[in-house]
Amino acid sequence: MRRIIRNMALVLAASWLFFGAAAQAAEPIRIGTFLSVTGPASFLGDPELKTLQMYIADINNRGGVLGRKLELVHYDVQHLADKARTAVKRLLEDDKVDIIVGGSTTGTTMAVAPLVEKAGVPFISLAGAV
Repeated sequence: MRRIIRNMALVLAASWLFFGAAAQAAEPIRIGTFLSVTGPASFLGDPELKTLQMYIADINNRGGVLGRKLELVHYDVQHLADKARTAVKRLLEDDKVDIIVGGSTTGTTMAVAPLVEKAGVPFISLAGAV
């Protein structure tokens, strides 16, 4: 699990190099996540969230990505597709995240894929069957 999240952090950093994040240095890179921290898939979502938090803290302690800190915005979707769609709409429309990471299961991930694709925001799936 930690290896997957570490690799995800590397992909995030590489994507920002590729996409040329040319915003102000003080502006954080906002990472949105929707995970099943509670509910029947909490055995996946809880460690996923804790691992993301750990890696983001480590990256920020090392100076961030291209001098920008990472900011995590998280919503617990409880393994429910409707909650996942609502959370992702909120991440995109209200929180204005730069990238989305999640969900904990194939069902929640597939429920939001069309929304993320339409928005054109980079999306890293943690669900193995996607």
